[in-house]
Amino acid sequence: MTQHVVTKHDDRRSIIALATLAVFVAGYAILLLTGVTTIRHLLDNVLSAYLLGWAVYGMFSRMPLSETGTRFLLTTGSLVLCWVLAEGAVLLDLVDYRALFGSYESGTALSVAGRRFDKELLWRHDPHYQYEAPYQGNIGRALCIPPDPARRVAVRYDRDGFRNARDLDSAEIVVVGDSYMEGYFTPDEQLITTRLSELQGKSVANLGHSGYGPQQELLVLQRFGFPLAPKVVVWAFFEGNDFSDAESYEEKVLRSGNDWWQDFWFRSLSRNVSALLFRSDDQCTPDDSLKELRAEFLDATHRTSTVFFASAEVERVSDTALHKAIAPIIRAAQLCRDRNIRFLVAFVPEKFRVYHDLPNVSFSTAAIRRWHVSDVPARLQQLLTESDPPIESVDLTPALKAAAHSGIPTYLPDDTHWTDEGNRAAAEAIHHALQQTSPTGVPPPM
Repeated sequence: MTQHVVTKHDDRRSIIALATLAVFVAGYAILLLTGVTTIRHLLDNVLSAYLLGWAVYGMFSRMPLSETGTRFLLTTGSLVLCWVLAEGAVLLDLVDYRALFGSYESGTALSVAGRRFDKELLWRHDPHYQYEAPYQGNIGRALCIPPDPARRVAVRYDRDGFRNARDLDSAEIVVVGDSYMEGYFTPDEQLITTRLSELQGKSVANLGHSGYGPQQELLVLQRFGFPLAPKVVVWAFFEGNDFSDAESYEEKVLRSGNDWWQDFWFRSLSRNVSALLFRSDDQCTPDDSLKELRAEFLDATHRTSTVFFASAEVERVSDTALHKAIAPIIRAAQLCRDRNIRFLVAFVPEKFRVYHDLPNVSFSTAAIRRWHVSDVPARLQQLLTESDPPIESVDLTPALKAAAHSGIPTYLPDDTHWTDEGNRAAAEAIHHALQQTSPTGVPPPM
């Protein structure tokens, strides 16, 4: 009779154990079925799996529950201590795990080493950050053209995160803009601001920053430009992504969160190890559509090279987008006028606008032969002229076009930015504009 009761009891325990195991298996299955779409989702799943694993171990271990609990606390405490030490180094700014693990996310500016969060600017370069890397154009990357180790790019930033060879306390000319002014494929001595400084015989501060739009450039001027007490401010307006950057800026600010958490999160071990797990092992898949957007460029030595264009170069710009992009420029002009600073807008054209009608450029495909340049320069010029008082401007297109017409490539073949000679041509155009008396009667700075 006793044996029968014990057997029934054992059977009941086995059924309970199997049912419990089924519940845990179902829990793991749910975790797997939910998939992993973000880094935070991955971390949630890892933590859930860890706790489920200990729960299963406690249910089926033959040791007392008190000993199992002790092991759980010791193991978890050790892991937490190691994590606190590793992440504490981030809080103390002793380590940046982005530099150790690399960036595996496209379109996320803060996933790249050497960048820090800024509530207004969204992100900016670390003070005195330096790096060296093999050249790879942005279009070339999309076409899966590998980096060229023979062409290494060395970049260094000043204390404020801008491309100046030394920290500046004052500058006679301040230049603001985006990646065309930062020139992250251009050596220091070939930068547009270095060239302009040589031509003008004056100190020039480069406050260009890749990825910035008009609202951010206005903030750069106020926070970093005006304290340098310049006599002239040159605002470089790029007809490409300056419009989309202006339209998306407010939304990005609302989604940006707070300063210390963003800085910690993107530099942290947790995020960067998780991002590493998201790295795709698939081989690069070229964007075949870009292969249709190419031309043959005949240079001064009668050699032909293939140049590629970005698919967004001829997108239509609405009046709303144009006015939103120009509003910070008008505000900057007012602030400069109040400080008796000469203000000049330099229009930076897309590659297609410069190359589209040159006799030494032959378009290779029907797709790009259907392209037409927009009327953005004329519309922009009209708004600047109608401003009260009119805002002085210079279109860099003719200078870049003249150099390219003579067989000097002014744009990189597999990138949307300028060559060294393109920087030179643009600097000369700005220099000549500054030599002229402004529309408001302000003489060239002495």
